Amino acid sequence: MQEFQLQRIIKETELIIDADPQTVFPLLCPVREYEWIEPWRCRVRYSESGVAENNCIFETDFPRNGGCETWIVSRYEKGRCIEFVRFTADEKIIKLDVRLTGTQSGGTRLLWRKTFTGLSPEGNRVVAAMAGDFAPEVEGIARMLNYYLSTGKRLSLDNL
Repeated sequence: MQEFQLQRIIKETELIIDADPQTVFPLLCPVREYEWIEPWRCRVRYSESGVAENNCIFETDFPRNGGCETWIVSRYEKGRCIEFVRFTADEKIIKLDVRLTGTQSGGTRLLWRKTFTGLSPEGNRVVAAMAGDFAPEVEGIARMLNYYLSTGKRLSLDNL
């Protein structure tokens, strides 16, 4: 009998956001994402401050992403980087590492890196499908965030 092999895919890209890192960073938060991501829904399970912080725990349930996921903020360096580990019990783990640096024009360069790991044969299939959709997802995030920062409103999914 052949032993199951975990599948791991790493995807990385850079985004340019039209605001400084101190403005962008607080928006990378499960509570603040309601302001600029459509559709965004989460349930904060643990946060001492009520917003993103190290060891904050929240849940999402998006069928397109495989259903209910638990997220943990595993690294939090205000204005510089935030890291999330999101997982399902027996299917997949996704680590999202977002690093922010200022640009000479006053914007923010986001290094957006996702590490996808399947925990089962089905998880491997889900990971392969999710990793394949990486570029449109990240481009959409940049458009939503830039739109919010310039208008104060969420960009409708119809306009993505």
